[in-house]
Amino acid sequence: MMLLFSLFLVCEGKSEGPPLPNPRQVEFLRQELTQFFHFGLPTFWDPPLEYLYSANPTYHDCYTTAIDHGNQTGSYYPCLDPIIFNPTDFSAEDWMENAAALGTSEICLTAHHEGGFALWPTNFSNYSVKLAKNWRGGKGDVLREFADAANRWGIKICYYLNVADDGYENLVNKVSPKRFMETQLGMLNEVLTQYGPVNRFWFDGTTGFPKGLNVTLLWERVYETIRTVSPSTLISPYRGDICASIGSLYTSSGPTPNSTDGAACSEASEDGKFFYPTEMHGITAQMGPDGNTGTTPTYWFWHPWACAKNISGCPWVGHTNASRIFDSYITTVGHGAILNFNCPAERTGRMNASLAAVMHEAGEALNATFRAPPLLGVYNVSTPCGTPIEISLPGDHLGAPFDYVVTREDLLQGQRVANYSFEYQAVGSTLWETLVPPVILNKTNPSEFGDRPDGNDPRDQYIGRIVRFPAPSHSRALTHTLRALIRISLVV
Repeated sequence: MMLLFSLFLVCEGKSEGPPLPNPRQVEFLRQELTQFFHFGLPTFWDPPLEYLYSANPTYHDCYTTAIDHGNQTGSYYPCLDPIIFNPTDFSAEDWMENAAALGTSEICLTAHHEGGFALWPTNFSNYSVKLAKNWRGGKGDVLREFADAANRWGIKICYYLNVADDGYENLVNKVSPKRFMETQLGMLNEVLTQYGPVNRFWFDGTTGFPKGLNVTLLWERVYETIRTVSPSTLISPYRGDICASIGSLYTSSGPTPNSTDGAACSEASEDGKFFYPTEMHGITAQMGPDGNTGTTPTYWFWHPWACAKNISGCPWVGHTNASRIFDSYITTVGHGAILNFNCPAERTGRMNASLAAVMHEAGEALNATFRAPPLLGVYNVSTPCGTPIEISLPGDHLGAPFDYVVTREDLLQGQRVANYSFEYQAVGSTLWETLVPPVILNKTNPSEFGDRPDGNDPRDQYIGRIVRFPAPSHSRALTHTLRALIRISLVV
C-alpha cells in the first residue's frame, strides 16, 4: 500500500466558532494509538467453569458475587488473595519493545483496578504487591519497572487508577469515608510524584466506595491534586480533557473540561462551548470465540484458560490479527479519534509470543502506509471558508499507485471545518469524480448542503481523517492512477 499525500486544511475568516483546544488536548490528538494494559490480580485468577459463560468472564472487582467465586480469595473474600500474583518472567522492557513495534505512543496500565490491588508498594493501603510474596519475595514494584522502561522507550505513561471504586478498602478493610478519601488521594499523589511523568489518568467506576462518602468532594480533591502536582497531565474519559466517542465533531455543550461533573460529554454540536478530542475503544486483543470477531466473551485481562465459546479449543490461543488492527486504525484514527487498543501481558509478565508477532506485523503495515513520508509530500492549504480548494498535482508523479488520502485540519487554529467533499480528475480526463460526497441536510433541495453536520451521517467523520479510495472496477487491487487535479469543498 502507498499513501498518496497529506493535506492540512485551514478555513480562514470564520469569526465565531468552537474554542481553541488547550495544550493538553493538542498533545493528545497527536498520539493516534494508545495501548490499554489490564494487568493485575485478575490476570492470575482461575474462576469456576460456569463463570466463563457470564457477560464478562474476566471481570473481578470484589463485587461480582452472582456466581460463586470464592476460590483464590482466602481471608480477602470477596477480593482475590494477593498471593496469587506471580508473573514468572516479568519484563516491562518486553512490553515497551512490542508497543513500539506497533506504533503505540502511550500505555495505560491498571495501577489499581476496581478490586483495589496496587501494582506498587503503596504506603496508603495494605492491599498491594507487598503481599505478593511469591513474586520477588514481596519486594517487587511493577510501576517502577513500567515507568523506567516507558521513559527509556519514549512511550508516554497513563494510569488507570480507580479512585472511586476500591473493593478491598470498601468491602474487606471497611474503612470510613474519611479514611477512604485519604487512601485514594494518598495513592494518587504517590503515583504522580514517584512514577511519572504521568501523561494521563483514565478514570471510571463510581460504585465501590463507603456509604456516606462525599463523591463530589473526592473528585474535586482528585482534580485539585492532579492540576497542582502535574498541570500537564490529561484526565479522561468522562471528566476532564477527553470524551468517549459520541460523535464526529470535537465540540460539545459540556461538561466543562476539568470539571467534576459526573455526566458524560454531550452530543457534538454547532454551538458547543467546549473542545473535546474523542477516544474510541477500537479493538481488544482477546475478543470473541477465535479472537477475530466481536462475539462475546471479551477478555480485558489476559486469560489463557478461557475455553468457553472458544472454537480454537484449550488453552486459549485466540487474539486479534494484524488486518483487524489495521482496519481498526482506519475507523478510529482515520475518523479523527484516538485508537484505544486493549492489549495486555499474559501471566508470565510478558506479551504473548503470538500476539507480539501480530503487533509487529500490524506496526509494519501502518508504518509503511501512513507513517512513511507521503508520496507527494505535505500540502498546507489555507482558503476562505466556503471556497473550494483546487490542487494541481506535480506531473512527474502522474501514474503512481496509491490507496489512501490523509486530510487534517490545523486544530491549533480552532475547529472551523465541520466537513468537506472531495472530488478528483483522473489523468487525461476532464470529468470530476466524487470520493467524499457532501452532506446533504436539506432533503427537499439537495443543492443546499446546510451548515455543520450533526454527527449522525457516516460521512460526517472525514475532516482530519483517512480516506480510502474504492477499488477500481477493473481490478481488485486497491491501487489507482494518480489524479491530476483535486478539488475540496469545505463545509463550515
